[in-house]
Amino acid sequence: MDKMFNIIIYCLSVLVLSCLLPNTVYAANNFVAWDKKGDKWLQQSSAHFSVNYLRQHQKKATQVLKIAEQVHQELHPFFKVTPTNPTQIILLDDIDYLRLHESTLEYGEIRLVMSPPTNANAIELEDNWVHFYLAHEYSYILQMQLSQGTWRGLFISAEFTPAMLLEGVAIYLEKNNKLTTESLSSSSFQMQMRMQVIDDHLKDLQKVIIRNREWPLTSTYIYGAFFIDYLAQTYGEENLLTFLENYSRHLFSYPFLNKETNNVFNKDFLTLWQEFKIHLEEEFSEQIHTLEKNNVNGELISTSPFIQIATDAIDGLLVNKITGEDRHQIQQYQQQNSPKYKWKTIAATNQLRSMDSHPQAGLITTRNINYVNGKQYNDIYLYTKGNWQRLTEQARFKHVRFMPDGKSILATSIIEGLSELWLIKLDQPESAIKIWQGQDNVILGEFDIAPNAQYLVASMKAPLSQWKLAKFDLITKQWHYLTQRNGHENSPLFLPDGALVYSATYSGVSNIYRLDMDKNNITQWTNVVGGAFHPLWQNGLGLVFQSYGTKSYMIRHIENPIPINTLPLSEGATTITLKRSDEGNIKLSEPIEYSTWATVQPHSWLPIYYVDTVRSLIGLNTYGGDALGRHNYELYALWDAKNQLASYFLEYRYDNRWSLGYLRDYKFKNISLDASKPDYQISTNQTYLLERSHLLSAWEDKLSLHIGGSMSFDSLFYQPDFVQAIETVENEAKEITLGVAITFDNQEYYLNVPSVGWGHYYDFTFEENILDSDFSGQKYQTQWRATWDLPGRTTIMTRLAAGLSSSDAKRYTLGGNNLKNEMNLFDRNSQAIRGYDDIALQGHHYFTQRIELNSWLGRFERNWGIFPLGMGDIAGTLFLDSGTAWDAGESLEPIMGIGAQLQLEFKLGYNYSLPINLGYAYGTDKQLGKDYLYLNFGSSY
Repeated sequence: MDKMFNIIIYCLSVLVLSCLLPNTVYAANNFVAWDKKGDKWLQQSSAHFSVNYLRQHQKKATQVLKIAEQVHQELHPFFKVTPTNPTQIILLDDIDYLRLHESTLEYGEIRLVMSPPTNANAIELEDNWVHFYLAHEYSYILQMQLSQGTWRGLFISAEFTPAMLLEGVAIYLEKNNKLTTESLSSSSFQMQMRMQVIDDHLKDLQKVIIRNREWPLTSTYIYGAFFIDYLAQTYGEENLLTFLENYSRHLFSYPFLNKETNNVFNKDFLTLWQEFKIHLEEEFSEQIHTLEKNNVNGELISTSPFIQIATDAIDGLLVNKITGEDRHQIQQYQQQNSPKYKWKTIAATNQLRSMDSHPQAGLITTRNINYVNGKQYNDIYLYTKGNWQRLTEQARFKHVRFMPDGKSILATSIIEGLSELWLIKLDQPESAIKIWQGQDNVILGEFDIAPNAQYLVASMKAPLSQWKLAKFDLITKQWHYLTQRNGHENSPLFLPDGALVYSATYSGVSNIYRLDMDKNNITQWTNVVGGAFHPLWQNGLGLVFQSYGTKSYMIRHIENPIPINTLPLSEGATTITLKRSDEGNIKLSEPIEYSTWATVQPHSWLPIYYVDTVRSLIGLNTYGGDALGRHNYELYALWDAKNQLASYFLEYRYDNRWSLGYLRDYKFKNISLDASKPDYQISTNQTYLLERSHLLSAWEDKLSLHIGGSMSFDSLFYQPDFVQAIETVENEAKEITLGVAITFDNQEYYLNVPSVGWGHYYDFTFEENILDSDFSGQKYQTQWRATWDLPGRTTIMTRLAAGLSSSDAKRYTLGGNNLKNEMNLFDRNSQAIRGYDDIALQGHHYFTQRIELNSWLGRFERNWGIFPLGMGDIAGTLFLDSGTAWDAGESLEPIMGIGAQLQLEFKLGYNYSLPINLGYAYGTDKQLGKDYLYLNFGSSY
């Protein structure tokens, strides 16, 4: 017990140390999509930015660069700092949904995807969306620059600052963007905060200061925005900037957060937060009272932490249900025995973006597919008679609707930032016809087709305009707007009587409205406290819509909507005029070829710690790469304090195709005949590995072919003098192999499920000894991992693995708890059996089995005051490992290990998660098994 206590104290001390170190998590797959033939990356610069782009995007790149300079001119008067090095903008068109990524590393980086949001619920603005998003992301980088001239200025790194403050300042400064609607005053932000104020749902600072998975998932944004605005309005903008500057100048700023709030605002952070909560209650109480008094929100059907894709159907409402803890499924809400309804599962899904049904044609959907080449494109799938049929291949369609005859569909897409509308025949999808293309900054959103098939109505955002309903004549190909009212209009749907139903923010709250185009008037159908959007009309249920509540999104319905209010079509919409600096005064360089070396420095430093009964490892991990994510490297160095040994790992990756690595580590084998007094033989392994991944891919790129080669050297490092070893390792035993592997991977991950939520992983590897290897012959290995989704947040994982090699090939080893090595495609010479030493069994053949029960146990999602340490989720695992290794002619002697592991998710530096695994394994074999306690965190070792 004393030994285990010392281990725990040691680990906790290292954990505290890690809180004081930069811990920037950089996406492992953050590479740009593979180049096509003829692609060439260029770079163009201005005074404060460099944009990196493909040659064919030259026009857009120049526009982005000029907009970025305008953003700098708007934000500089507040921050009064300028980045030392140009901020890198990577302009992409390889993803079919808006994704911005800002990196506040040793250099500033913004990734801008040319795919604007197509839904007013995602973004409410009148300005150019590129300007809006660049301003938001660039604000982060300028905040980090407030530490210029200090020791902290060596690290342009966001983990020193709570995300709540970063987001809050970025949103607050939208006022400098001269928008008609800032995010803070948008119906979406007002709705989210209003529902937090109701019934004392306002969160404590300890909840908001860390990134978390509790409702609302956007709490970092909304609380940060309102809190920064409160500080500026109450104490003045100059004091707000002083606080940010003072806080940013400390090398390790975590301990000084309270100090600086006291210095500037004469109050500690927790007191400020309590006053802020009182302010919110006062600000929203009157509006909440009015809305609750006149509430018309219908009856509840279901809840979810996400907005769900839904459509009406002849047999009942269809919903793509996403719970955050189970497989995504299209389910139908059917009436079984009046008046009771019941959910019926139709099909499992993944990454659905749009859905529509037709009584004869079936169900049409768009899905987002992640390809191994880095592209994330939407495609169209038809579901009929219980089967899915793929209609398009990387065609990039977003929203899709059946034509009334069910023989054709209309679909929207966005290519290089331009909205398009396509007509596709179901029996000839390869002959799609583009019937319209928009101009720059014209965004085509959700739409529906009139029953007579002569026109459609869509939500459209034109430059300097709100989202408005517009009618498109399918014959003349002309657009015209249907209303002239202030407010965003979204999600139009034709009712059986020919009228339109849609959502709009006319009153500042998103509600459902009916537009009668014959009578030229608008009727309000809902009056919710939160927000109502995405209306449908389902026979038997009436009006169906999604609503924002205090604990989740909800699907609700009103069987017979009663008019609440009648509005005219025209209200005299406000004309929007923006005055910005003249683009002609912005000087740009001539385009040059992209250079890798400017941004290839390290991106993070992460401490590593691992301890068990054999070794005590402490070390450091770093990784980095260039702005395009093409050239990446990782290095870790570990010191075994118990055995005075050093281990190293160095890897270079060219996106996700090529990898070159070097590994030096040690294995321990107990060769004592007395189980109570272990004596270990220590062997050294050095491995060089070259791998080419995804040589060929199929089945939505879930199936891939890989090739690889390895060269490894094994030698005896240490052996007790007083022990006669039964078997020793040859000095400098060398293995050189060349191999080929096939993998299949369709694993899925869910918000509230530890590790894999559902899916299968399979591989088969063949390796041949070549050149002057000390071994000869072939090696064959295979493994199958299956994760089965149980109800709730629990899964069962099963694994079967087997290996076969020639009699002159290198032996496989079984034992230890290094699960990471089991996932190597090449040079996979060991299999973990927990509860045993690294080399418990060895042989030319092996067979192993594993079963794990993994379950989410609880959620704290709470920080320790404002100290940069908190707790997230707790998960548990029960496991059983078994297997055997043998040579030809030997009898099989299987071993088994059982145990349990507790995973504690610590929150470090407000922004990052660090899992700590505390485990116990028991080897059941009387001679080889042992009680095995282990504790590790950081990178898996």
